[in-house]
Amino acid sequence: MHQKKLELHLSSTFKDLDDAVETLQDFIPTLDLDDDLAYRVILLASEALTNAMEHGNQWNQTKKAILRLVKEENQVELTVTDEGDGIYWTQRNPLTEANRMADHGRGQYFMQTMADEVHVEDHGRGLRLVFYCQT
Repeated sequence: MHQKKLELHLSSTFKDLDDAVETLQDFIPTLDLDDDLAYRVILLASEALTNAMEHGNQWNQTKKAILRLVKEENQVELTVTDEGDGIYWTQRNPLTEANRMADHGRGQYFMQTMADEVHVEDHGRGLRLVFYCQT
């Protein structure tokens, strides 16, 4: 099987975020993923882009967020980068009583539990998620 790839360069705006999610929803079916994996990739791509635009780029439309999605034979790799100052991952569990009412931190928890590998790169300006596929 050959590699399939999508790369989006986006301004940090709600419109570009919405357009990116639509593009992903159109692209994912071409990857021949099972429904569960397709859902997880779209959900976490949306979450990672939102984090990059909101927390990384502070919704500054002159700063770019880049999404790369690559499907190889047995895995999907999703990379999202931003032009912000980087973030510190809190790694907190939003299901614990102390964190239930927190207004941030759920996305990171979802990424840790729904992706097979999570790599924070470039001092928190990059995020690489790896999903294993059934072949």
